[in-house]
Amino acid sequence: MAAKTEILSKIGVGSGINTNELITALVEADSAAQKESLDSLEEKTQGQISAFGILKSNLKDFRDISDQIQSNQQFGFEGKTSDATVATLTASGSKAGSTINSSLTVTTLASAHTLTGPTYNSTSATVGQRNLTINFGTWSADPTAGGGQSFTSNGQDQISIATTSSTTITELRDLINNAATDSDNDGQKDVLASIIYDGSNYMLMLKSESGAANELKVTDSHSTPAYAYDATDGQQLTQRVAGINSAFTVDGISMTRSSNSIDDLFDGFTLDLKKTSGSAINISSQVDLDGVQTLLEGYVSTYNEVMESLKAMGANDPVDNTNDGALIGDSTLREIMRELREMSSTALGGYEGGPYYLSYLGISTNRDGSLSFDKADMEKQFKADPESVRAFFSDNISTNNINITLTKFDFVNTKPGSYAFATNGSTHTIGGVSATKSGDVYSVTSGDPQGIEITVANGSGVTSGTIYYGKSFLNRLNEKLDVYLKYNSIIDERMGNLNDTLKSVADKRIQLDDRIAKLTERYARQYSAMESTIAQFQETGNMLTSMLETKKD
Repeated sequence: MAAKTEILSKIGVGSGINTNELITALVEADSAAQKESLDSLEEKTQGQISAFGILKSNLKDFRDISDQIQSNQQFGFEGKTSDATVATLTASGSKAGSTINSSLTVTTLASAHTLTGPTYNSTSATVGQRNLTINFGTWSADPTAGGGQSFTSNGQDQISIATTSSTTITELRDLINNAATDSDNDGQKDVLASIIYDGSNYMLMLKSESGAANELKVTDSHSTPAYAYDATDGQQLTQRVAGINSAFTVDGISMTRSSNSIDDLFDGFTLDLKKTSGSAINISSQVDLDGVQTLLEGYVSTYNEVMESLKAMGANDPVDNTNDGALIGDSTLREIMRELREMSSTALGGYEGGPYYLSYLGISTNRDGSLSFDKADMEKQFKADPESVRAFFSDNISTNNINITLTKFDFVNTKPGSYAFATNGSTHTIGGVSATKSGDVYSVTSGDPQGIEITVANGSGVTSGTIYYGKSFLNRLNEKLDVYLKYNSIIDERMGNLNDTLKSVADKRIQLDDRIAKLTERYARQYSAMESTIAQFQETGNMLTSMLETKKD
């Protein structure tokens, strides 16, 4: 440091030139281009990182809006009744596709067969060692009313329970509930056991599913039966409520169901019977597209906002490039914009009557690439084919034959579409692809229908049908957005690369500063030597001048 200070202290001594400023100017001229390049690269990189952050935020907002739309599905039909205390009609949303205007008279409500007994003074009382068997079907009459009653099984699986001398009534309840099955796959177990208290005693209660064909027959193998309810072993259990079907009339047509909740009367609607009625009430449905309109307008608005933001990031100003977007010419930005635009023309296959398009919902693409929405077009299309609206909101898994059930598919590998099923007993195909048969199950492991598994009802004799698997517009959109929002997505990779660029800029700045310091020192040494030489010349000149002047005198 002392040597450098000594050198700098000599600069300008001989020549009188401000060589410090001269050195600074020379060094700056030598390094200016590199500094400018690093500054420009740093500014551009920081702008791109910021733009990708905004891009990802915009896509996430779009994804959130899509989720909100999907969770608030409204398909355009609503059910009504003139007296909600008698019955209600509710559109399920997935298949509601017709206008209803009918009369309804409720004659009888369905009830579950209910048995109780015997009585105990404590829930810890023991029931004794016995084997109980419970069957399901129809009694010709209550066996407790006196002989001659017959029981017809409905084919559901019977259940068996074995107790010991120490089994309590509480444990018996749990044994029955654990053994109970849902043999008709309706989401409700065939029998439910509970313990009730009548104010004086505790007793076991058995309740079947509602309907006349779901009544209970209970046999007790003990020499002294205590839980029997049949015509052979006696009737220790007491019938409290008979199993009864609901009975009602729709437009003069008499009908019965095993339940009070009826979802197979009008496609896409559930009729819930509440009480009997002495006179007919009106049940109806009507188009209600206000909710659909709000959701579609929300989608269009969000899409346009996101696309405007993306356009600004890639904007090119031919007059002033300082107004160019931070991601001008970026391939990732172009790819995302292309994917979003293509969604507007994507065919939604896998829906009966399809494929459907976004344009069927009154959404059209303008010349500038933005979307617009026309409610009148949407309402016209909806009335002609309500399924087109459902294709926007929800996936479709269905068949055109009640004896064919789509039991499995691969959300990733199964391609949305309509697949014909055919079998001649030895050769089986789904969508033209060879299928494997195992019992009543047919499955495919290749091609577009890869992952599909169907079950054909045993004994139905079905040899053909069509399977529909459709992914909704919103699910397809979310899949595309998730590609860019997932961890380590292409956007994350780009931002990681840009951050690496910033680190390299910082490293190059350090190298440049080191080079500037060395260059400054080199120039300083050179000019110091020059000043020393000039000073010596001046000193010699002064001496000669002095000698000459002395001789003259």
